[in-house]
Amino acid sequence: MESVIFVLLIIFSALMFNKISSLKKRVKSQEERINQLAKLTGYDNLSSYWVSDEVKELATHLKRTGKEIEAVKRIRKHTQMSLLEAKKYVDALD
Repeated sequence: MESVIFVLLIIFSALMFNKISSLKKRVKSQEERINQLAKLTGYDNLSSYWVSDEVKELATHLKRTGKEIEAVKRIRKHTQMSLLEAKKYVDALD
């Protein structure tokens, strides 16, 4: 009896993992569409890559004080940038 429950639990977990993966792909696709539309319409602050002035100032300060890794972490925390994108963003800061 316990083995049947265990097998059902594994099957259920696999199905949920598959569904979650599918939903993550859809969300990513929609984010990319929104980012493209925001860029085309000139509303960059709607983009998931938009960085507010205060976060940009904080990242700039962290970079100037030699804490580039912390700056990259902050940028990633507040945006949907990948590690490489956030690193390039921080490198381009004054």
